[in-house]
Amino acid sequence: MQSVIYLSPLQHGGKTFIRISFNQDKELFRYLCQQENLIKFSQTYKCLVMHYKKEAFLEFREKVKGKAEVNYSALARYALQAKAIQHKKGSARQEILPLVHLVPGQKEGKSILMIQFRYSGELYHLLKEQGNYEYYSKGKCWYRVQSKGTVLEAVKLLQPVARLRIDPLLQPLDFNTQKLLISGRNNDWGMLDQDVFLDALYAGGYSQNTIDSYYQLVGRFIKSSSIEKEEEMQELAVQRVNIYHSRWNAQKEVAPGTLNQSVNALKFYFLHVLKRSGSELEFVRAKKEVILPKVISEQEIGKILTIQKNLKHRSMLTILYAGGLRADELINLKISHINWDRRQIQVKGKGNKERVTMLSDILQVLLKDYITRYQPAEYLFEGQYGGKYTYSSLSSVFKQALQKAGIDKPFTLHCLRHSFATHLLEGGTDLRFIQILLGHNSSKTTEIYTHVSQKSLQNIQSPLDRLQLTNKEFKLPPKKHPNHMK
Repeated sequence: MQSVIYLSPLQHGGKTFIRISFNQDKELFRYLCQQENLIKFSQTYKCLVMHYKKEAFLEFREKVKGKAEVNYSALARYALQAKAIQHKKGSARQEILPLVHLVPGQKEGKSILMIQFRYSGELYHLLKEQGNYEYYSKGKCWYRVQSKGTVLEAVKLLQPVARLRIDPLLQPLDFNTQKLLISGRNNDWGMLDQDVFLDALYAGGYSQNTIDSYYQLVGRFIKSSSIEKEEEMQELAVQRVNIYHSRWNAQKEVAPGTLNQSVNALKFYFLHVLKRSGSELEFVRAKKEVILPKVISEQEIGKILTIQKNLKHRSMLTILYAGGLRADELINLKISHINWDRRQIQVKGKGNKERVTMLSDILQVLLKDYITRYQPAEYLFEGQYGGKYTYSSLSSVFKQALQKAGIDKPFTLHCLRHSFATHLLEGGTDLRFIQILLGHNSSKTTEIYTHVSQKSLQNIQSPLDRLQLTNKEFKLPPKKHPNHMK
């Protein structure tokens, strides 16, 4: 049986390469390594790569003909997506900006702000030109002595050319810095004041993701409606908002969930900025789609978790499945949230709601091994420079595990949570307990897993199976008579 090679896109330094993945086949690996003019081994990503070019792809296909089967479905999806983005925006695919970490540190008894990133010529020259930033050879990063407003100035300087990640130890940030991080390169609000809106969101205790989304969605409405002055917002009619959403929905470019979140954002603006009465806000909402959760089979779960040799990556995927965690819940999980004696994990979920999920015996052994080897400082899983792990990195770990396991299905990280709930249900766990473990407010939310559970379907016989089919005719099976008629 031939090996299967999976080709998928790999983004690095603003450029696209082709990642070459396949199950363990030493002969195939040695053969591909010999194609030095075409294929290279990446020490960074620990895989074989080649240029994202048509000529390279055609040459590669010829090289492996008869030696392996090539699966390029991921490349095809990527090409279609890139084409759609180019068509939609009328421009070339946007370059991915470099990631910069702002981290506090100490140097010669002074507090410094460290700027950490993989080498980028643009960032190097930008910081060198400022005069007040210096290179710290021991820390392999740029830095500046900390004072009041240092973080804000760094954000202003770097945000136009980089994606920023702020170390939790720099929190709490002043309001101006928070606002700048949210607004970023988004100019949709124009000259309209954003402070009252953001103040109200922060005062309401909304999560950072919700604040970001509400800001972007209200900005989209302002820009699409060509609103330039505060007075125009004050005179807004609810009907105008409903027309805006109906036209957006008619374009078939938005999910019902996003549309309803836009309604929530604008309703919040009407209530807390425009001070309108709630009784007059009759916003029209989109009808929600009923989408059944995608469930990974137990056999596929086994492949995903065992194929991952990196202990840290394996631990992350295992706890997502074994605890039914969302990705954000995993990222925010701290070592102190693990109760080893009670075999429980304390989880801070959506809307700052806390719950407790189980810590299985296998997971407990795995996590203790991981903590001993990696020694995380605060968060259970930390990034390269400490602090929280990122969603993009976690998603990349999952995609790599799918490729290594030879699973070519549209699964996402959240499918591990769906699979946790479905497998519990199929194992006989009461739906009420599953609801508690998942942190659902309503049992109706949890009941959706009954629609994908095999347990209920396996006991139902298809009417087709009752027919005695042959090549030329079919017969009905004999009817069963009640006992009293025998």
